[in-house]
Amino acid sequence: MVEKKKIHWIWNALIVAGIVVILGMILVPNLIHRGCGGLLTACKSNLKNIGTAVEMYSTDYSGRYPRNLNQLTPNYLKTLPECPEAGYVTYRADFGLSAPHNTEQFEDYYFVECTGDTHGSDGVPPNHPAYTGLIGLIERGH
Repeated sequence: MVEKKKIHWIWNALIVAGIVVILGMILVPNLIHRGCGGLLTACKSNLKNIGTAVEMYSTDYSGRYPRNLNQLTPNYLKTLPECPEAGYVTYRADFGLSAPHNTEQFEDYYFVECTGDTHGSDGVPPNHPAYTGLIGLIERGH
């Protein structure tokens, strides 16, 4: 009788272990992907914050944009943010007529991007996401 209970207990333990393994196989990839998406979301937030700082600078300087992002610190941004995925500053900006996506050729225009292939694992093309004052957030190209 004791042997039968022992076999029954082992069988139940194997079933529970199997269920845990199956749930792990389902949940772990989703959690890993969700974590990457969180880093991408934080990068997008950084781009919007940089865009806001550029606009604040423009307001203080009669509509002129800075020549580079370093001019935003420390008055408009305490420091230039690091891309959370890369772990260092990857943001670059272009201003004026030659800036990307400036199809209307506005002189007072800016374009900020996260450079490199940092978010490739999230299916984002190189040098994206990006942000402009006219379009807003450009997640995957335009």
